[in-house]
Amino acid sequence: MASHSFASDIGQAALIGIDWGSTNARAFLYDQAGRVLEQRHAPIGVSRYPGESGVAAMTDWLGAWLSAHPALPMLLCGMAGSKSGWRETGYVPTPAAVERLVDGLLQFEALGRRVAIVPGVAHERPGDGFRDVMRGEETQIVGLPAACMQAARLDLVMTPGTHNKWIHLQAGRMTALATYMTGEMFALLRQHSLLGPVIVDGPWDEACFLAGVDTALTHPDWLHQLFGVRARGVQGLMPAADLGQWLSGLLIGYEIQAALNALGSARPSLCGLIASAALCQRYASALAHVGIDSLPIDGDQAAASGLWQLATRAGLC
Repeated sequence: MASHSFASDIGQAALIGIDWGSTNARAFLYDQAGRVLEQRHAPIGVSRYPGESGVAAMTDWLGAWLSAHPALPMLLCGMAGSKSGWRETGYVPTPAAVERLVDGLLQFEALGRRVAIVPGVAHERPGDGFRDVMRGEETQIVGLPAACMQAARLDLVMTPGTHNKWIHLQAGRMTALATYMTGEMFALLRQHSLLGPVIVDGPWDEACFLAGVDTALTHPDWLHQLFGVRARGVQGLMPAADLGQWLSGLLIGYEIQAALNALGSARPSLCGLIASAALCQRYASALAHVGIDSLPIDGDQAAASGLWQLATRAGLC
């Protein structure tokens, strides 16, 4: 459970902020100026610790902070507000601005302190047939200006990972949302399908990755093309170490193609990427291949700033 300090001039603690995800959680201890005194990470997401077991895991994980600061307010975002989280919190519909998130905070007393949970954001796009949702990413969007000097130029931010969110912005508001299960699909195919045995892990190979992207851009028959991974492997047409790169490019290519088709003429010129370095590299390469520049953004910094801004606007600290 990693822990490190950000601020060199430590002041009096003012807030505990927590971004609680499905797999992992990160927590920030702030001083009265909004500086992060200490940050912690732990694999205690709600998929492993749902409901009250998650609250118990969180209380144990942050026991030293809670004991040292018994009345300190706490603000949480992410899956803490889901059905599997601490207390279910609703969704704010798009267009969603900071003020609507603040108004939608669920506030209550627990652990001897004031606690608040940030609502998620929901978007219904005509023709989708369902309402898309996200939790946690909205707080990172609130913190964008502190994490990215070019935040004002961004009208699209993506959060590549298990489920990639395409978040559209206008004047600081979240105006649209689309989720693509690209990362989860890659993991399922790699681990639980007949493609797995012909693939071995290999180093990053941009040429091989982009070959997969190009296949997606020119062949819409994605179910057929997926079997192409198997066919190439069993016939020795592509090295096993390259097949994983090609499959990654294929899936990301289909995602980008679908998302750009949905955007029509509203094609972005610059996209923010909040992800690990490896995923940023892949998405930046694929986006550049279709003529879109990208900008990596520090997700921890965005989350920390977003939590602090929401807390101060809500009068929590």
